[in-house]
This record gives sequence, C-alpha cells and structure tokens, in this order.
Amino acid sequence: YYLFHYVKRTTQTFLFQIRANAYILKNQERLKEKKSLSMGITSFFFILLVQLCNGKSLPKFSAILIFGDSTVDTGNNNYISTIFQGNHRPYGENFPGRIPTGRFSDGKLVPDFLASMLGLKEYVPPFLQPYLSKHDLLTGVSFASAGSGYDDLTTAASKAIPMSQQIKYFEHYIEKLQGIVGEEKAQKILSGALVIISAGTNDFIFNFYDIPTRRNQFNITGYQDFLLIQLQNFVEDLYNLGCRKMLVAGLPPVGCLPIQITAKSPFLRKCIEEENFDAQSYNAKLTRLLKQVQAALSGSKVLYSDTYHPFMQMIKHPKKYGFVKTRQGCCGSGTYEAGPFCNKQRPVCKNASKYLFWDSIHPGESAYRYLSNMAMKKLLRHKLSHNKTH
Repeated sequence: YYLFHYVKRTTQTFLFQIRANAYILKNQERLKEKKSLSMGITSFFFILLVQLCNGKSLPKFSAILIFGDSTVDTGNNNYISTIFQGNHRPYGENFPGRIPTGRFSDGKLVPDFLASMLGLKEYVPPFLQPYLSKHDLLTGVSFASAGSGYDDLTTAASKAIPMSQQIKYFEHYIEKLQGIVGEEKAQKILSGALVIISAGTNDFIFNFYDIPTRRNQFNITGYQDFLLIQLQNFVEDLYNLGCRKMLVAGLPPVGCLPIQITAKSPFLRKCIEEENFDAQSYNAKLTRLLKQVQAALSGSKVLYSDTYHPFMQMIKHPKKYGFVKTRQGCCGSGTYEAGPFCNKQRPVCKNASKYLFWDSIHPGESAYRYLSNMAMKKLLRHKLSHNKTH
C-alpha cells in the first residue's frame, strides 16, 4: 500500500515537471520534444527503480560543480581563444532546439543528466558564460575546458583552460557566491555540493602517445604517477576551498577512441591494447590513491567513478545498449573528425543514438546517458550526500 502511494506521488510530481518543461519548450520541433520526454521518463524510472529496490532515497546536494576536460565542458571554450570549440553545427544536433552550445556531443553531457536526476536543474551552465543568474551560481556551474588535463603542458599549444586555472576560476566563483548569500551560507553550499572531476585522457594523448613530449622525461609508470600527484593536489585544493563530496572519473579505454584507432590501426580498426592496459593500470592506482586521500581529509567523501568498464561493455555488447557502430563516430567519416573538423560541411549519420561516439573522440548523448545512470548508482550505493561535513 505504502509502496503504491510512494510511486504514485513521485510519478505525479515528475509528470508535473515534464508538463512545465514541455510548456517552456513548446516551440521546439515535435519530434525533439517527444524524444526528450521519452528519455526523461526512462531516466526517471531507472532511478525510481533503484530507489525502490534498494530502499534508498535520491541523494541531496546543494549544487553541482564540474572540473575537467571536454567530457564535462558545457561551453567554457566558447569564451576563450582556442581551436577546441564545439559551438558550431553539427554539435548539438540532438540538444533541445538543436543548439550547438559548446558541448562536444550531439546532446547532453553527464553533468546535465546528473543535475536533472538530482533535481537541481536541467542543464549545467559554463562559468564563463556572461550574465549567469543567481540561481545558476547557487546551483552550480562547470569550470571544465575541452583539451584540458592535469598536466599544464597539455594546454600549452591549444590554450585551453588548464586545471590549475580552473581552480582560480573556482575562487572567483566563491567570491560571487559569498556576494549573493554571505560567507556562512556559501560555505554550506560548497560543503554540500557534488563535485565532479573528469580529466586525464588528453594528458596521455597529447603528451605521451601521439606527441611524445613527456616521454623524454618519463616512462608510462612515471607519467602516471606524475599525473596522480597533480590530481591529488587538485583534490586537496578543492577541499581547502570548502568542497567535501567529490566523484573522480577514471580513464576510459583510450585505445578504443576512434581517433586512436585511426592513427594506429586504420585498416583492421582494432582497439590499441597497450593504451587500454595503461588506462587500466592508471585507474587501479587512482582507486587506491582516492581512498588514501579520503582518509587524510577529515569529513570528505572522495569516490572513484569507473568509466572504463562501462565503455568496454558498450563496445563488446553494442546491441544490448542499442548501438550499431562503436569504432567510428557519427560525424563525417567518424574516424578523425572532431572540433573544427566536425563541421556543417561534414555529413552526419541518420541516427546518432546508434553510434557510441558522436565524433572521433567524444561519446554521443546515448552513451553519456548510460554513464550518468552508472554514476547515479554509485552515488546511491555510497550515500555520498549523507555524510557529515566539517
């Protein structure tokens, strides 16, 4: 009886939100509206099912704060001088209104899905976006930049925003937050926020595999350790600024990115096993490190988010996830196009949801949705929002 009424009340609330969103977006194409509605319902009932099966309520966070690279950049690169930009067609092909927002995908990214699932907002704006509203600032923004990494050398040529600069922008954000709600309440928002960190792939591709700058200094083990030191310093900086709840993404199977396959296995189009092995060994080290960091930072929750194995599941069992193509992107030939090379002159596939990747580097919205669901399960399982903060 109670279960029935819980489901009924929760469903009624969600359907009310859907009607409100549908009213706001009423001028969009009908097909896009139906698709977004269907996807929203699917994500909602996935989370509802997890709650009911595990007896757990949705985590509650005061805001969502994002740091990292193109996997979580919601548009910051639109406002800097860099070749790494996704604010042109066909990017945003399946975003509401078919708007190229600067997200390197056909639609939403993980931060957007999580913010929506957590009831914070539908989309996470970039911090550099002019005229952010008070609500935008209070509920969180993204500081991420496409092309970024833990190693400052990674952004030297591209002029993307390095992680070290993202921390400085975060300090400016805190000042804005304090100006809105005062120092005490701002501190509560920071300590109750969900922080997502997603970076590392660019470091290995730009500095070690494809452009061997760091190979003159390190072997692969040494470079992994170097990056993990930078990551640890980054997490500690966030902690010292007031953050307590962090989800840190590991590396995906780097050797299965279409652009890496094109560079090293253009005819057979097989994943580069050495790069995948390196990613797994890095992730193992990262998992151990984050446990140590959490133990050292009083009142913190610092969790590892596995992206490697979910990706490999989608690659090895594509039909299970609705994919047809997993080794090439939807944009152009799908083998090398990304950023400026994925443009309106390039043809795109008819159905992006059938492709694991949108371009030669970045996953499509369908893959990001699945990764978001996995991240939400992690949050529920570890009760990230329920620990006491200091």
